[in-house]
Amino acid sequence: MRAHTSLQDWAQQGVLLLNTCLTVEEGRPASHAHWGWEVLSDAIIAAVAAKPQAVVFMLWGKHAQSKQALIAAHNADGRHLVLCANHPSPLSANKAPVPFMGCGHFAKASNYLASKGLLVPQW
Repeated sequence: MRAHTSLQDWAQQGVLLLNTCLTVEEGRPASHAHWGWEVLSDAIIAAVAAKPQAVVFMLWGKHAQSKQALIAAHNADGRHLVLCANHPSPLSANKAPVPFMGCGHFAKASNYLASKGLLVPQW
């Protein structure tokens, strides 16, 4: 368990957290979908996926999982690891088909990065 809420250390270790939409109206999930944020997030995902270094993509929720094709377009060699689960919000974190709770994504990401000789973040 993290003792603080700042994720600056993750950013310094190369961890990018990105929502498909960067704003939302309080209490209204996806209320700002289709306002243009997707153009920016799609470009960022494609740019990261195009880099030669192995990357772990954790796609949490349907919106994120809809970005799999952007990653696949740059992952013919299989260098990236793509992990999918429900969004970690209280509304879906424990629901089927792939509950976020217990999905083990952080351990899987750590193992994958270590196997590639890359820095493993301190989750």
